[in-house]
Amino acid sequence: MANKGSEKQQQRPVVEICRRWLPRVAGVSLIVVVIVIAGERLAAKLIDPQSIQITSVQVEGAFEHVQPVSVKRVVASFREQGFLGVDVAQVKRAIEALPWVRYASVRRVWPGTLYVSLQEQTVAARWRDAGLVSPSGELFFPQDRTGFDNYPELSGPSSDGVAVLAKYLKVREMLAGHSLSVIRLTQDERRAWVVTLSSGVKLLLGRKESEARLARFVELYPEVLQAWEQSIDEVDLRYTNGFAVRWHAVGRKQHEIAQG
Repeated sequence: MANKGSEKQQQRPVVEICRRWLPRVAGVSLIVVVIVIAGERLAAKLIDPQSIQITSVQVEGAFEHVQPVSVKRVVASFREQGFLGVDVAQVKRAIEALPWVRYASVRRVWPGTLYVSLQEQTVAARWRDAGLVSPSGELFFPQDRTGFDNYPELSGPSSDGVAVLAKYLKVREMLAGHSLSVIRLTQDERRAWVVTLSSGVKLLLGRKESEARLARFVELYPEVLQAWEQSIDEVDLRYTNGFAVRWHAVGRKQHEIAQG
């Protein structure tokens, strides 16, 4: 009998603890559930474009060819996504797709502004009939290329502006000592290089050893060719020990001048 009584006494504190704390735990759990539900509803409301809209767009940069209104027009196409829902990476890509934009960054400024900072493209040369080449070799195609007629024209069988621009810079460096300037550099479908000088003379360098062939021209130019430059149409340097000259004369008779 004593044992049964002691067991009942031991069970009473447990029952009392349950009675005391269970309502409190249930209340806290209920509060947590309410907070979670309210948080989800608040998050959904914040992402809702009708809740927090994009109210303004600020554009920063040194503008010469890019019109800020064009940038704002791009951003306006994303307004339906709302301030918090808008994909800023997608907006950035859309702005960088504009012809004269080199780089753009986009960030949110509370409570409803998108802040855009951008850099314009700069020009090192023209590309074929309609494109331009940046100093890094990137090709871009603005609607209007007016104002760049004095830039050298580059061309290649592919869109590899980096390789063609690098070749142009090397050729320009090699010719600079004789005050010869390049107005056109072309790589044809067979990967052969053709250089056009400001005098109109064309240098046919071919595919292989093009720089060695140009070096031969640079060496012989002051002694052999400079005095005849105004009469020369093109110089074919694709010979092992010499070159051929095509003249402006009637019939365009081709002469060969051999070395060694």
